[in-house]
Amino acid sequence: MSVVKSSIEPSPSHLEASEPQQPSQPSQQHSLLDKVAILCGPSAQLLFFLFLPASLNLPPVSPSLSPEQTAYHYVYNETGLKGGISLMLLTGAIWPIFCAGINRQLSKIPGASQTALWGQMGAGCLGSLSMMLPSMFFSAVIYRLDRDPVLTQMLSDTAWFVYAMGFPPFIGQDLMVSYLILSDKRPDPLIPHWVAWVMSSLTITLYPALAVHCVKAGPFTWNGALGFWVGAVGFGGQIGILVFFLLRAHAQPDLGR
Repeated sequence: MSVVKSSIEPSPSHLEASEPQQPSQPSQQHSLLDKVAILCGPSAQLLFFLFLPASLNLPPVSPSLSPEQTAYHYVYNETGLKGGISLMLLTGAIWPIFCAGINRQLSKIPGASQTALWGQMGAGCLGSLSMMLPSMFFSAVIYRLDRDPVLTQMLSDTAWFVYAMGFPPFIGQDLMVSYLILSDKRPDPLIPHWVAWVMSSLTITLYPALAVHCVKAGPFTWNGALGFWVGAVGFGGQIGILVFFLLRAHAQPDLGR
């Protein structure tokens, strides 16, 4: 009997193996990286904006200038443009990291849609291209300033069109982020639902830039009140609000996984 009894008694090693394992804490291990990723958003916006004062394009050069006046503007500001272009180019390195930081926090929402998470990531990465491309076009503008002023003006027009009209990916990104925020049905959601409505409302400020290629003077030009200033303030406010609540979500436990 003792032989039988000893054969069925679990060994200490078996008992240890059957004990539940402590869950890992990836949010603690990578907490600093998660926070840095969130801060990459306003950092990218700052680099995108700093191009303007660095190149003496605050406000942007007027589309109503003659070819000779446009060419002179770039000759006079060539040094500042070179520095501003380099700053803007760096947005392509850090905006995708911000998009990953958004995904990391919004994935804490129980049952978060994978389609919305990946949609946000995809649209955001395309948005980083929109932020980076203008620097390449402005590089072409100043690369050969001894060319015909008409050609310089044509390249300048193209660069400003890309700068002002590259916002559609951010609309898709906002829609996916807002969907994820509103999908959190808990009494105390990760991010308040009103944030989604405010963000989507601020996206409307970008739409007047759809008309910058149709006019050369007035509020809808790429340097006008609606074509530039309203959208710039709206986009900055949108990301500012989102970053504030993402940082607050960063401090909360990961209950959605």
